[in-house]
Amino acid sequence: MTITELESVTDDVINAFENLIPQLSSSSPLPSKEDLETIVNSDTTKLFVAKEGNDIVGTLTLVFNKIPTGEKAWIEDVVVSGSVRGKGVGKRLTQFAIDYALDKGITKIDLTSSPERIAANKLYQKLGFKKRVTNVYRYFINT
Repeated sequence: MTITELESVTDDVINAFENLIPQLSSSSPLPSKEDLETIVNSDTTKLFVAKEGNDIVGTLTLVFNKIPTGEKAWIEDVVVSGSVRGKGVGKRLTQFAIDYALDKGITKIDLTSSPERIAANKLYQKLGFKKRVTNVYRYFINT
């Protein structure tokens, strides 16, 4: 298995995201080719993929934020194909993102994970993430 930064959007990439995103969220729309290209070409967002052979079996997004109190990164949209769960793909993706952020001088990395994702929560804690006492709020705009 290899972990790399996604540098271009091909039909194989689009097909992989069509398979992976519903495993993460049944209510989120699938990203278009243009959406994925915008992420790939961003200076502040990195899209990492895990490949087994030629197949993309997992993905993770790392977002960098420059704010008045410093720089930090957020790990978002971690998803591993059900066919390879339990084989260390999530761990390797997350560690790759941590190492990438550290190489960029980032000292704070945040993420959120739903409590029902028990395996994911255990993984993040094993990798050194500490549960913070905070409220997370989301504002939905009716469209």
